[in-house]
Amino acid sequence: MTWIGLGLLGYAIGSLPTAYLFPRYFLGQDIRQMGDSNSGAANVFRNVGAKAGIAVGAIDIIKGGVVVVLAMVLVDDTYMEMMAGGAALAGHNFPVHLKFRGGRGAATAVGVLIASLPLIGLPIGAICLVVLYVSRKAIYPLAIFLIGIPVLAWPVEGSVALAIYAVAIPVAVGLNHFFTTRILNPGAADNTG
Repeated sequence: MTWIGLGLLGYAIGSLPTAYLFPRYFLGQDIRQMGDSNSGAANVFRNVGAKAGIAVGAIDIIKGGVVVVLAMVLVDDTYMEMMAGGAALAGHNFPVHLKFRGGRGAATAVGVLIASLPLIGLPIGAICLVVLYVSRKAIYPLAIFLIGIPVLAWPVEGSVALAIYAVAIPVAVGLNHFFTTRILNPGAADNTG
């Protein structure tokens, strides 16, 4: 499989618009016209319901992980796996069929990082599930995960490339979050917690 083919596959899987489809199916509405106008799990959770929001978040995590696992099976090359994960995140954030108005990428990034760095991602992910259950707010476990993975990547994995990747993915999520809430849609409510 080529870089281009794997990148397109990752982008295509990442761009599956779960947050768009759930409100469309259940309410006949466009999630981009609701709440903070974001096509992501948190906006679905707040405006459609907890079950739909949790389902969207879970599917987004799974699609990020599936892309990296597929890359591992198809090519067994760390750099191509990282590229595929980045392509999935780009597909989620900027899906062509939604005129590049996707989600912010937090859930997809979690899936990508768990699959890319399972020695760190699985235990931190389990801790984050407990924090989510106790706090009932997604912002706390997301912060723990997206900060914990980069901090532990170098000491645990010992790979400079994976350590840089573990920093780059959360930074991409943060930049997309900033760009979509502060630049593109400054009047929308930003209730990430």
